[in-house]
Amino acid sequence: MIDFQRLRFNFPATTGRPQSATLAAVFGSRVNRADAAINGFDIGFTQSDHHLFRETLDASTSINNNTVNVTVNFALRDSSGTFDDAYNGFVDVLVIADRA
Repeated sequence: MIDFQRLRFNFPATTGRPQSATLAAVFGSRVNRADAAINGFDIGFTQSDHHLFRETLDASTSINNNTVNVTVNFALRDSSGTFDDAYNGFVDVLVIADRA
């Protein structure tokens, strides 16, 4: 049986580093296989306008019985090459699970 769940990852204003967060999607029975697809996102600098240098979004999964843990990595920086400007946003993920 194929099942779906949506998760929203909210990332607060941060400087100095990339961000990462993990959320759990709990299903009604054991999960055989699962994957996560980025469904949408909003990412931006919290203060003034900046030229973008690098934006990173990715999602990975791990399975523990009926729970799919999804980790999202989230980063935004300008051409200075460092994470010296505050950035924030959200990432929506669709979890697709093949369950018993």
